[in-house]
Amino acid sequence: MTSKTSIRSEIAIVCVSVFFLVAFNAAFWHQFVSALAPLDTHERLFIAAMAIVGFGLLALFFSLFTPRYLLKPGITVLLLLSAAAAYFINEYGIVIDADMIRNVTNTNPGETYDLLTGKLILYIVGLGVLPALLLWALPISYRPFWQDVWFKTKAAAVLVALIVLVLLPFTGTAMSFFRENRVLMRIFTPLNYVSAIISYSRGTLEAKARAPRPYGQDAHKAEVWAERKRKTLTVLVIGETARAKNFSLNGYARETNPLLSKMPGLIYYTQAHSCGTATAQSVPCMFSGQGRAGYRQAAGQEGLLHILQRAGFSVLWRENQGGCAGVCKGIATEAVGGATRKLFELAESPDENLLAGLQDRIDAMPGDGVIVLHMMGSHGPAYYKRYPAAFERFRPACKESQFSRCQDAEIVNSYDNTIVYTDYVLAQLIALLAERDRQGLPTAMMYFSDHGESLGEGNVYLHGLPYAFAPDVQKHVPFLMWLSPKLQADLRVNASCLERRRHEPVSHDNFFHSVLGLLDVKTSAYEPGLDLFAACRSAPAPVDD
Repeated sequence: MTSKTSIRSEIAIVCVSVFFLVAFNAAFWHQFVSALAPLDTHERLFIAAMAIVGFGLLALFFSLFTPRYLLKPGITVLLLLSAAAAYFINEYGIVIDADMIRNVTNTNPGETYDLLTGKLILYIVGLGVLPALLLWALPISYRPFWQDVWFKTKAAAVLVALIVLVLLPFTGTAMSFFRENRVLMRIFTPLNYVSAIISYSRGTLEAKARAPRPYGQDAHKAEVWAERKRKTLTVLVIGETARAKNFSLNGYARETNPLLSKMPGLIYYTQAHSCGTATAQSVPCMFSGQGRAGYRQAAGQEGLLHILQRAGFSVLWRENQGGCAGVCKGIATEAVGGATRKLFELAESPDENLLAGLQDRIDAMPGDGVIVLHMMGSHGPAYYKRYPAAFERFRPACKESQFSRCQDAEIVNSYDNTIVYTDYVLAQLIALLAERDRQGLPTAMMYFSDHGESLGEGNVYLHGLPYAFAPDVQKHVPFLMWLSPKLQADLRVNASCLERRRHEPVSHDNFFHSVLGLLDVKTSAYEPGLDLFAACRSAPAPVDD
């Protein structure tokens, strides 16, 4: 029986569609109008047409929730998710695609806590909870099932016809505009995250269905190892969210690398670029051997660490962040920062903890060793939590996770302090390795950041934009190496040659093959053309033990 004060479910859908179109898509409309920059009546009418099309698409989508027991629960969930999505889009300028969903699933509890701000709560309460309460208080009447199906089918046909008719005069404009501005579809809420979740889930299920594939099974140490008389140690440091633009080693006006800039033998590559714009893409890419073009197809495949282990190296992954994104599966792994901490729950542990006890780990390694240190680095938005107070060189520093409470200059100050701290940790590591070299253990260190960061340029913050649309600051990353004198002699590496080539373009694609090349590991997975050491092999003068 229908109440006199109730409304039909289709009227509720119309109201919900208008609310979503306006309340959750301010960023979409702002960027849409800014990108279009209408000059005439035709282009202004195109904006109006897109408003109608947006309403039609949302109404079609929400019509899926019109069954009696689905409408209110389903819309409630979408209200809450959309409120959170709108906050991150408006506050940080992010876009939502399958890679962003992957980033969310890989976010550890500590990083999640940093993202919980008062403004986020206001978004969720104001745009999610309160509208949901209004929806639940609203009496809604429903037709009998088959009558409702028939009515909704006719309504959907009308909506599709309306969308087609409205778009028809603007077909050419729409095709050219959205081909050039595809990123806009990744901020149209909620269709952006619904599509992204479906795409991510499909990819994840397909990856799980594939059995893990061995890779580099023929790996072995080459002839240079037959001549060696001592074991070696190589440390691979995976940086986090460090962008090359803010490294003084890369020409930044501020002195953010006061220690590394004075380090003898340090080689810094000025034109290094990442594979992705987030850890979830870059780390698997770096260790896959397939490069940016093929690392997704290598999901579930063994990687660099497995090949090194198979070749006879003792391999250890030390974690101070959110995990290894699957690349250390089957490899000895330990979390740092205290015995009570668990892997994937490390947000407040300073990166110095990666060096704590490292000497003991080195001594305990049988034979040649490779240790990976995964830093917390400059992970935002809580940059101020990534460095001890003694490293706050640049002030005033933003002490908020909610960037709208800080000036851009304060955000940059806080971020630059993280780089100063990273400089300190890397310098301490090199000092430790240099001392071991003097004691007779040849050592090497290679540091590569996983991706960069936006600090307000173009009103974009953080990282994770689709690679094709991401600004260079999210892709241009610091890459440096230090090779001890004894290791250069033992592995026949010409450091002067490497220094001369440091301004050549390099990327994460080089990482896998360069590590194999440095350690002279032979395998069919190795590509000499991507090995930075291949052109710099020599026989340096012997170095006394």
